[in-house]
Amino acid sequence: MKYKLEIFDHLQYLYAVTGFNDHQLHCVIKFIDTIDASIMEKAVNLLIKTIPVLSRVCRNYNNKSYWEDIDMPKWPDLFSIVYTKKDFDKFTFSKINEEIGPQLKACLFKADKDSLSILLTHMVTDGAGAKQCIYLLADIYSNLIKNPEYTPGYIIDGERSFKKVISKIRFIDKIKILFLNNKDNNQKNNLKFPMDNSTEIFPFILFHNVPLEIYHGIKQLSKKYQVTVNDIILTAYFRVLTNILQLNGTPLGLPIMIDMRRYLKNKSFNALSNLSSTVVISTTVQPDESFHQTLTKISSEMSVKKNNYLGLNTFIKLDVIFKIFRSNLSYKILKNALKNPSICMTNIGIIDSKKLIFAESSVQNVVICGSIKYHPHFQMSISTFEDKITFGVNLYGSSNDQKNILNFFSSMDNELKSIF
Repeated sequence: MKYKLEIFDHLQYLYAVTGFNDHQLHCVIKFIDTIDASIMEKAVNLLIKTIPVLSRVCRNYNNKSYWEDIDMPKWPDLFSIVYTKKDFDKFTFSKINEEIGPQLKACLFKADKDSLSILLTHMVTDGAGAKQCIYLLADIYSNLIKNPEYTPGYIIDGERSFKKVISKIRFIDKIKILFLNNKDNNQKNNLKFPMDNSTEIFPFILFHNVPLEIYHGIKQLSKKYQVTVNDIILTAYFRVLTNILQLNGTPLGLPIMIDMRRYLKNKSFNALSNLSSTVVISTTVQPDESFHQTLTKISSEMSVKKNNYLGLNTFIKLDVIFKIFRSNLSYKILKNALKNPSICMTNIGIIDSKKLIFAESSVQNVVICGSIKYHPHFQMSISTFEDKITFGVNLYGSSNDQKNILNFFSSMDNELKSIF
């Protein structure tokens, strides 16, 4: 059976075509002890049966693209086990071919403390959807530990379109959103994060765990000034980039990702979707400006955006394009109009430890990050689990790029230390 590619499925596919990223999502779960490998393999198999889009393949035929069910009794590389960090990293930095499938794969690193790496094709979902997947995987695993014959008694295969987000918005409000927030899409500028020109590049993901004392400082500042943790980290990001790029009072605009599930009344997991949009935050960090002064500007602009249909401009604009034009022409318009941001940020948010329980196997930390970027694009991801905030940068880059990114992480720590 065939199923249409939704608009954001097309958009994620285009990110690879236009040289932005490889449209994969990455999740690494680190356990305090070990887990049952055979049960985990069975849980992963049940997961992709419970969410059918994960076991479909993307077809491109006669200028038409669609998802299609295929008869595959067992995926040969759905689940693998490795015994070295080198092999584990090789899997984590790899990518799924959406035309071969499946759209999710997992790899277990067996050691004194096990780790699980999960790859997801970004065409089927976003960071929030990845969280939904790992929560369900944990639930299936826990049930299998109690009952080896367990199978979920439901299928998650509902409406994947973003139209459920905008369906209740009045026509007059849609017009207002288009004109009010017409600069909220990804923007391309000439500012580039410093990168090496070496031709010896390879895919990598660098994670940085924010020190615990900084985490506590962020929480205290958030409570003191009634701002969000995201506001504080975004402020540090602006200040570090202003210094690295030597802007000296030049304005900087950064697209950040927004989970549009915020507009859904029913937030239950009934479909695996791409429901992320972007909003551009712009500010100028003046020389000798204090952290608090920058934070006040960032928090104020975020409040204005939140009170003015945050992130909806992109959804409505794409909806209009795909309504007016044929799907093939809409795809071409989107491809030609797409502006890949040189520098951006995504916050996956809090990964709920109460929903991520793998029977008796305790989770030490979880990190979810987005796609691996191609030169010259740079993105910092943020994910939070319990009292741990993790920054991530993904890149097809060189050893020198890795050094630059590690220095960037140190600069982020130093900025955040300055708040207490």
